[in-house]
Amino acid sequence: MASDMAQRRTDLDALRSFAMLLGILLHASLSFFAFPWPVHDTERSDLLPLVFLAVHGFRMPLFFLLSGYFTMLVYERRGLKSLLGQRFTRIFLPLVIATATILPLDTAIKWFAHDAIRPEPAVAEILSGDEAAVRRRLAAEGAADRRDSFSCRTPLGWATMHGDPAIVAAMLDAGADVNERDQSGNTPLHVVAFFGRDAAGRVLLERGADPLAKNVVGRLPAALMALPADLAAAWAPLIGLNSLAVDDVLEGRDRLRDLLPPGPNAEGTLGGPLDRMTLGLSKILSPEWLRLRIGSWSLHLVESNIFDHLWFLWFLCWFAVIFALLAVAGLLPSGRGRWWLVAVSCLPQTVMGITLAGFYGADASFGLLPLPPVFAYYACFYFFGVATFAAQGIDLQLGRYWKLLLPAALLLFAAGIATMNDRTLATVLQPAYAWTMSLGLIGLFRRLFPQPRPAVSWLADASYWMYLVHVPLVIVAQLLVRPWPLPAGVKFLVILATVTPLLLVSYRFGVRYTAIGSLLNGPRTFSAARQSR
Repeated sequence: MASDMAQRRTDLDALRSFAMLLGILLHASLSFFAFPWPVHDTERSDLLPLVFLAVHGFRMPLFFLLSGYFTMLVYERRGLKSLLGQRFTRIFLPLVIATATILPLDTAIKWFAHDAIRPEPAVAEILSGDEAAVRRRLAAEGAADRRDSFSCRTPLGWATMHGDPAIVAAMLDAGADVNERDQSGNTPLHVVAFFGRDAAGRVLLERGADPLAKNVVGRLPAALMALPADLAAAWAPLIGLNSLAVDDVLEGRDRLRDLLPPGPNAEGTLGGPLDRMTLGLSKILSPEWLRLRIGSWSLHLVESNIFDHLWFLWFLCWFAVIFALLAVAGLLPSGRGRWWLVAVSCLPQTVMGITLAGFYGADASFGLLPLPPVFAYYACFYFFGVATFAAQGIDLQLGRYWKLLLPAALLLFAAGIATMNDRTLATVLQPAYAWTMSLGLIGLFRRLFPQPRPAVSWLADASYWMYLVHVPLVIVAQLLVRPWPLPAGVKFLVILATVTPLLLVSYRFGVRYTAIGSLLNGPRTFSAARQSR
């Protein structure tokens, strides 16, 4: 057993599978707070958003750090040809197959969820464009200020997202505040700028909307037109709106540019130089010449969502190619100076936050061409793992101060949440949390799993399959528990307690000893399984 530990570092295998399985927890939580997700539960949780951010802040950095470590391990033991063959078989091929099978199923179930969930009557009247019904409802005292039970949006908030100018005018006639703000400080003008609702924007401006109002990170309404149109179109059905075409967003924004002043600078923000850099980079990375068009169909090479929750596999393919080029050129890191990557990771963090306001953790990148800041951020962790194996080999010493690192990580997380709308502090605090938590968990898992355990090794194998296929099951479970009159936390646990066993059973009886199992984890046989017990 001890020799196997020396060969594989099964504690790190366990930690890598833990990071993978946390993704199931994240997606199971998304129906219980306001987030672009196809299912919005009838109950809302104030705790689960913090759980989501706490896990999101370190999970993928940790995963890429471990991936870099194991990449160097395989390279040192088997050579570059074997490494590339393994990465092709176990990462690229599963990604291609899953993109052609699992992801279309994900999309179909998401649309089914969108069609199956009926919004509250007041919201439904707005989204259907029933002006007469809206005005009748608004005649009741306080109706213009009454927020929906889940997303806590006002009727005007829903009307501006939907973009019907007559409905917006009805809200304002009923006394709605044309400059009302949501929790991120966005006004109705911010919303119409993001979604390209130019007709609604004209009504707001005629009724006195402030075109120079800034949200919590200092962005003016005009600044939000620099954010990806593909993002606005993707969010629309996930927040309860009708589907929205990318071209409609782009055309609406073009018309709004004649109405909204850009403010004191071309980026349309009062948020300081870092936020101007962020928006400026967004403009550079999302030009229309990177959009492929065939008739009415279009795909933006950077911004269109191709890989959804499997984007990390695409990143690993890119990293494997870069690793191979460095190996051929004799430029692989030796391990000296690797701690500079901790500081370097703050640089891409300076231009994270391509959202309506602030957000915690790294941005997402789902396109064929990775977003450079996101790619650079995770590259710091990946090549830190590569350099760490080069320096320390199999006897990894990272995380030996885990008893100090983990409490420090919690303090950094609390500080980061309190200041996440301050881009300067976020640039330091958020990467610091990711590094501290990652190193602390490496030390903790070495303490918890000093020797190989068959059950842990089995779960490590299963975790890859479980993550690949979990999203459809999670969405179906969220739909089933949605009408239950139970607290959000109870429903969340029910989802996990239902989906996890189903995934484990599917792996054991449908995958482990099949060609799919061999593709994901290498061949497994019944006889080998019995010997490991």
